[in-house]
Amino acid sequence: MSFSRSHTVFALTAAAALALSACSSSASSPSSSASSSQASASPMKVMASFYPLQYLTQKIGGDLVDVESLTPPGAEPHDLELSNQKVQQLSQAGAVVYLKGFQSAVDKAVELNAPKTVIDVSGSVDLVDAEKHESELDVADDGEKTEEAHEHEHDHGSTDPHFWLDPTRMASAATQIGDALAQADPANAETYKKNAATTKSQMEALSKKLVDGTAKCQHKEFVTSHEAFGYLADRTGLTQLGLSGLDPDSTPSPARLKQISDAVKAKGITTIFTEELLSPKVAETLAKDLGITTAVLDPIESQADDSKDYEAVMNENLEALQKALSCE
Repeated sequence: MSFSRSHTVFALTAAAALALSACSSSASSPSSSASSSQASASPMKVMASFYPLQYLTQKIGGDLVDVESLTPPGAEPHDLELSNQKVQQLSQAGAVVYLKGFQSAVDKAVELNAPKTVIDVSGSVDLVDAEKHESELDVADDGEKTEEAHEHEHDHGSTDPHFWLDPTRMASAATQIGDALAQADPANAETYKKNAATTKSQMEALSKKLVDGTAKCQHKEFVTSHEAFGYLADRTGLTQLGLSGLDPDSTPSPARLKQISDAVKAKGITTIFTEELLSPKVAETLAKDLGITTAVLDPIESQADDSKDYEAVMNENLEALQKALSCE
């Protein structure tokens, strides 16, 4: 009898425990399900046409986006070609961020296989006519444009695409990207807009740093491998003199090299800037002949070193300019 009574008590206690456990599980299931849903939510896939736009989109989207650049790291974006696989990935993405008129392969892919959200920043970054960023060397003594200047117009159309070398224009692009992502993903709109505002402020602070850092320099002209730095020169009040024009693949003519040499001697220029993605041979040879040095000025068209982001490279560019131009 005692064994039967004890067995009955144990059974009732176990049943009660199971019932409580079931109630607890049932009560907690909605929140558990919600947490599981949030954890499993996939970030929006975004394709950016080249590094500066990838950088902005990642800062603005954070963990809410998975950003991939159509231009591989360390590759020259001007001559980008897209595989059929990349074009297909573009069509399946949640959004694409690009600069219309800069990369013809991307323009064509967007036209034929556009995803639901297309963000073309060309309308928000105040692109200027290419002619405004041609140095005095792009015009021959008789007032006619050089052959190189004509090539630039053919390759890039009528505008200079290198807006990202002016952080103020990057700030404008950040606002546009934030608004577009907020519209594409309304549930997270507040986050996108907040991050875009923060990025805008950071870019404006960087722009001020560039202006202040080059305000008092012994020299105001700098020589570059190609004329990618027109927007940076505009923002800081400096003047760029390019061995080549807007097209990085063009070869400088002997006449052009003589003009550069004459300018270096007349203006006391001490440095010719080379680039990570372009062969430095012409610049190094000219610098050696003139008895001056070379240094790197990065146009940040691609991410050659993934340990440094856009802002870090722009700060390195500022330091390089300050040294070359003998700034206070």
